[in-house]
Amino acid sequence: MFGRGRSHPRWTLLVVTTLALAALTALPVASAESVQDITFDEDAAQYRRVRLTAATVPGAASYEVWFATAQFNDTAAAMLHSTLLVGDTSDLDRPAAGSGYDDCWVDGEAAARDASGRVVVAATAGNWTCDLTGLTPGVAHWFAVIALGEDGAPLNASSPIHAVTATSEVVDEPPPPPDTTPYLIAIGGIALALVATLLVLRQRDARDGRALARNAHAYIAPALLALAILTFYPVAYGIWLGFTNAHQTHLGDNAFVGLANFVTVLTASGFLRVTAFTLVWTVINVAFHVSLGLCLALLLDRADLRGRTAYRTCLLLPWAIPSYISVLVWRGMLQPDGLVNDLLGTDLDMLAGESAAKVAVILVNIWLGVPFMMMALSGALQSIPQDMHEAAKVDGVGDWHRFRHLTLPNLKSALVPLSLLGFIWTFNMFNVIYLMTDGGPDLWFGEPGATDILITYVYDVAFRDGAYGLAAAWSVVIFAMLVAFSWFYMRRTDATEAVA
Repeated sequence: MFGRGRSHPRWTLLVVTTLALAALTALPVASAESVQDITFDEDAAQYRRVRLTAATVPGAASYEVWFATAQFNDTAAAMLHSTLLVGDTSDLDRPAAGSGYDDCWVDGEAAARDASGRVVVAATAGNWTCDLTGLTPGVAHWFAVIALGEDGAPLNASSPIHAVTATSEVVDEPPPPPDTTPYLIAIGGIALALVATLLVLRQRDARDGRALARNAHAYIAPALLALAILTFYPVAYGIWLGFTNAHQTHLGDNAFVGLANFVTVLTASGFLRVTAFTLVWTVINVAFHVSLGLCLALLLDRADLRGRTAYRTCLLLPWAIPSYISVLVWRGMLQPDGLVNDLLGTDLDMLAGESAAKVAVILVNIWLGVPFMMMALSGALQSIPQDMHEAAKVDGVGDWHRFRHLTLPNLKSALVPLSLLGFIWTFNMFNVIYLMTDGGPDLWFGEPGATDILITYVYDVAFRDGAYGLAAAWSVVIFAMLVAFSWFYMRRTDATEAVA
């Protein structure tokens, strides 16, 4: 989003150079009315800012601010700096100017913000003003403000984009570094509590005469300490963060908001849709991973199969290659000018449509996950005593009945935990969706994309919107879903007994 720093008192403002305002009338959207004075500090160049004021356009659903270091007539030659939403602001908070990293004003008042901290402009507003930050100092920049409709397209895409230019040598004061003392105290307290607990347990073992366990606590102490600091503490802190209004605009200055974030999550537009696709994505992938992996493992377990090692090596390659490389290769092959279209003689964009994109990401993840399941089940098959199968053959039992009554029961101890782990891994499979489609196509403004699953949408909320507290609440909801499923699954399948 936008940002505004405080001008350093030791430096003076320099005047911004602007193009003729007549050029701004050709903007296909809000025309930039003025670019006011800005300041610059060579020691804090990354915090320089440009203040841009633009008129509100009737019918706009959002605004995009684009910039480049040369004049441009197409956004393909520019970079997207910021996005503002247009909507009802009557029930939204209006943080005071200077309270966060970004500052915007609407008709001279502090801009309203939604639950994610994004700026919202009322459709009836006269104009809005924002400070733009993160621009290269001492370089002229061109800016264009584009109004978008409900479908995400420019309201007047036929007109060329004329931009206003501005140059700045400005002083902005970077914010002070966050205070890490509370976190260090918490980590130190956890370490001391764990050490004290292990010492008490060691004294109890010595008192009860368990001499062989005298050094056991020292052996497990490093592992427990690492788990407590690197796993348990971050998880507990993430849960606590879900009850705060943590946001990138006020890092370290969080306030307790109770269940507000969780209410926002459960009532968010698109929550049910993205949850439903996450379940569909997970169930289909795990079903094919287990079934195809089992079929391939059974084929490789046949005693009369020649070249078993070569087949196993070839089938293992999709899993051995780093997944991000495989996914990017598949993405390239599915592009309009990719290998698949060359073979079919078409020019289809297989990742642009909702249904096609969903099928594509599922097929790619199936291709990636089958080799692991095949290898795991292949090892489990080799542990089954062969004399049972030989005795069944002598008794005239067919292949299907041997598989159903001998192979499957003996594979239960492997199938149950593998299916559970596969469900958890696939439920949180981030890289395939992110690298293939980035959650798109985006058909619903301000909502998850067509191929977004819960974990990819949480990434957008946290690192694109900057709403860390809301993202933590999403993560807690995902964690609760997986815990509930794991408990139900183990109860229904007697998973612990099977493993034992």
